[in-house]
Amino acid sequence: MSRLRLRSADIPSLEQTLVVCALIGAAQMTWGVVVPVLPLFADSYGIGVALLGVVLAAFGVGRILGNLPAGILVGRLPARTVVRVSALGLAAVTASTALAHDAVWLIVLRTATGVLGGATVTACFAVLLRGAPADARGRVVSLATVVQLSAADLGSLLGGAVLQLLGAGLVFPVAAVPLLLVLLWDLARPAGAYWARPVASAPEPVRDARDAAGAPGPARGRSAPGALVVGLIAVTFALFVARFAGEQGLIPVLAYGPGGLDPLGLGAALAAGTAASLIVLPLVGRWLDSGARAVPVLASAALAALGLIGVASTSEWWFAASVVAVSIGSSILGIVPGVVTAERFPPERVGVMVGVTRTAGDAGAALGPAVVFLVADVLDPGAGVLLLGALLLVAAVPFAVLLARPRRLSPGRGSVGA
Repeated sequence: MSRLRLRSADIPSLEQTLVVCALIGAAQMTWGVVVPVLPLFADSYGIGVALLGVVLAAFGVGRILGNLPAGILVGRLPARTVVRVSALGLAAVTASTALAHDAVWLIVLRTATGVLGGATVTACFAVLLRGAPADARGRVVSLATVVQLSAADLGSLLGGAVLQLLGAGLVFPVAAVPLLLVLLWDLARPAGAYWARPVASAPEPVRDARDAAGAPGPARGRSAPGALVVGLIAVTFALFVARFAGEQGLIPVLAYGPGGLDPLGLGAALAAGTAASLIVLPLVGRWLDSGARAVPVLASAALAALGLIGVASTSEWWFAASVVAVSIGSSILGIVPGVVTAERFPPERVGVMVGVTRTAGDAGAALGPAVVFLVADVLDPGAGVLLLGALLLVAAVPFAVLLARPRRLSPGRGSVGA
């Protein structure tokens, strides 16, 4: 089997990495910016709460539909073309949402936003993973995650400011501006190393894990592809369920009840969790680049699970600390699947795997809150967060065992460089 890698001239620079990360962040901002305005915008057309739920769900359904096709296309067509088409489409649909005049059009446009947004993020992550230097994948994925987290917060802040100062109608066009600016950045200074396709080179012997996976360590045997795919899907699904049903669902419910927090206190706790994650993630990236795999998975899942258990506490300070723990744990856990995908699958399959795992995640985001809130309603919210913590551990422990299992890597996965 021939070894696939990038030419030495195609090794990405920091600026090129930032361009692709910024595309991911700007795409995320297109839906983060409109979050504050959607309820008001819908109300202006007489859309009730139940129908607003359909509008919000339409976006999630669109993401599920857009992920896998984008992952397939980025492996078969020029990656830059795929990203440009999906990103320009996302900007156009986002801006034109301001023209929606009834519920039907709003649902159609939000579905299209989900399809194009999911496609853009999936395609960008795929090129990021397959083009990142083998000895810096952890840092590249952690940088992309930092940009995502920052973009989400900045998007909501920007949306609220535009809504307050300029009115609801201009929020949607403004939401498209950051993405257009990043596309212009790539036009002026292209992220060429990431847009280039991997090229085949002569086979090279696999001497150790660093040669094949970009990290020091003993030689490892090849893991069963089926088990690895199942593990990646399970962890991503559980992570998205925990984020959407926990961080964005039960945690606010518990905060205003047994947690004893007011909206300002909850906002401060969530902001502290985001800030702590931004500080920790670059360090975790270096940890992953040193060869760690199983331990970060176990440690992050345990931290998030303990945090979820802690949010059932009646102490305000303990509740706030638990929210921070959940944020840090889930952020760290979210980095590992991307690094593992990049090192254990050949470049031509990375896009498909990103599409598959992101589809599983979005399915978790759609299904998880309904199931967890049903459990919370039948039993109590504390049972709901315990279920989330158990789900994370059930998914993470077998995945960590799989990553720790000795294996012999196939030479089909090359490194970046000469």
